[in-house]
Amino acid sequence: MQPFLQQLMDRGALWQGRQSHVQELAWVSAADPLLDQALGGGWVRSRIHELQVQQRFSGEMPLLAPAINNAVARGLSVFWVAPPAIPNAPALASTGAESRHIVLTPNDESDALWAAETILYSGQAGVLLLWAKKLSATATRRLHLAASDSDAYVFVITDWQPEEARSYGTRLRIHHEQGQVQWQILKRHGGWPVRLPRRALPRWPHG
Repeated sequence: MQPFLQQLMDRGALWQGRQSHVQELAWVSAADPLLDQALGGGWVRSRIHELQVQQRFSGEMPLLAPAINNAVARGLSVFWVAPPAIPNAPALASTGAESRHIVLTPNDESDALWAAETILYSGQAGVLLLWAKKLSATATRRLHLAASDSDAYVFVITDWQPEEARSYGTRLRIHHEQGQVQWQILKRHGGWPVRLPRRALPRWPHG
């Protein structure tokens, strides 16, 4: 083998088709078969998923229900960081008597980011939900590093954002029109951006 190729291999900078040590990904459904297919299986654990919404609590939460139920099944807590309103108690109760939902209301986005990082590094989270108007590239990178070190499904719920480079595993923009929803995937694992057909909005599952 040529010396410079060997140097690239030694540094881990050259991909080899026969390599089999790629980390196995843990997935959970995004609550809709069409969306699951487009995302390659659903939400990936230990990565950050951005949901861009025009109005908070306008249909994004049912997409997260399978991840929340997965956290409950694993005996881990669900953290709500800086939500725009107190979560609906009956809806949370439907996730099971053993579920642990912890709501934090930091003073500002800087405190919210610090809280999110601390929670992820603690290893106590099965799901972390963070509401923010916009995260900078540096803030997103910090959160990405914390998520990578955790065993949690991590979601950032934001307003619609410019399509700038960020360390998100998934970027999903939610459109509402005539009582239906359309998902525009700005970034996804192993695929190009895509806009899915309009369809009925999934509902929060009831126990």
